Amino acid sequence: MSGRLFGAASGQFTWVYDCGSTSGAAERDKAIAAFRKELAGRRIDLVTLSHFDSDHINGIVALIRGVRVRTLLLPYVPLWQRLLIALGEEIGADDSLLAFYLDPVGYLASIEGSEIDEVVFVPGAGPDDVVPGFEDEPDPDRPIEGGKAEYGPPPEGSDGDPAVAGSANVQVRFLKPAGRIIVPSLWEFIPYNDAAMQPLATALFIRRVKRIAGALLAGRRRQSVMLRLLKRIYQRAFGSGSVPANLISLFLYAGPIGTRVRFDPVAATAPFRMDPNRDNLAQLATGDGFLDTPARLAALQRFYGRSGRLDRAGLLQVMHHGARPNWQSGLAAVLKPAASIFSSDPGHTHAHPAPEVLRDFWPWCPVRVDKVTGFSLVASLESK
Repeated sequence: MSGRLFGAASGQFTWVYDCGSTSGAAERDKAIAAFRKELAGRRIDLVTLSHFDSDHINGIVALIRGVRVRTLLLPYVPLWQRLLIALGEEIGADDSLLAFYLDPVGYLASIEGSEIDEVVFVPGAGPDDVVPGFEDEPDPDRPIEGGKAEYGPPPEGSDGDPAVAGSANVQVRFLKPAGRIIVPSLWEFIPYNDAAMQPLATALFIRRVKRIAGALLAGRRRQSVMLRLLKRIYQRAFGSGSVPANLISLFLYAGPIGTRVRFDPVAATAPFRMDPNRDNLAQLATGDGFLDTPARLAALQRFYGRSGRLDRAGLLQVMHHGARPNWQSGLAAVLKPAASIFSSDPGHTHAHPAPEVLRDFWPWCPVRVDKVTGFSLVASLESK
């Protein structure tokens, strides 16, 4: 998913949310090539990776090789948990992506020709974290000059994580609780990391996994043995069976600053439900996030609740390709999207979207983005 802001005066801001596919590698590579051609040598101002599943990250090398990235946004996941995610993704010692799970910053910084100014980690949101109301109104006459992240302290337990140490040419920072990336006087990006989705693990389990992580970081020798040992430790603690895939997924709201604005649609490639009373063409990307219970939906609403941001977020990427476990009945009528985007491939193993999820969103302009069909929208943003 990508977007671009053009300033009425001058300047532009370009962003990307996730970059990967397991069932459509050819289409993924074609889309990346087309996007890079449109860049025409300019930087990408913001790249967000929602989580660490291969189908969301396996195009990142092709995307940023030879391209400057101003800010790369990641959910903060401790090293021990990243290794469990690698197990769930069946990443082996001979897989080049193992280096990404061990040290995502070092891996990205080592991509040939890449130039990342900063990596900003988003810690899990606490129950009292709420995005503040708007402090200013849009200024259409102000040139677009880039985004500014609201930084905060590292979370507890991040000491010793190689990802936090950074590298010689990449700065590593943390977003403050309920923090934003702001394009001054125009636009804001607000990530949400649902801390409640992090697995519960005992202190003893975490210590054991950290010891294995240290051995993995020491070099490639015996990495296969260490990964098998890690799986045994996991299964002793949580039971037999496969290690589950990552449950954490970074939501990202993207929309205009201020309340005295309106969208003026110019063109779209599929029908959508414009609501002039809600100015609902801001976006909410969900990755593989969960809104499967009233409590999780209420937490999201509380986090974004001020200034009606969720009312504006009409371009909704439906969670996890429309999978049933990430959804609850009646969710669509609560979110009321202008368009419900299903990034799905019904011919793939999991046959997304689930019929009941699609039925729930059917009155809300469902759009399937697959190997053949995409979705794009162009609109102007005007001050009232």
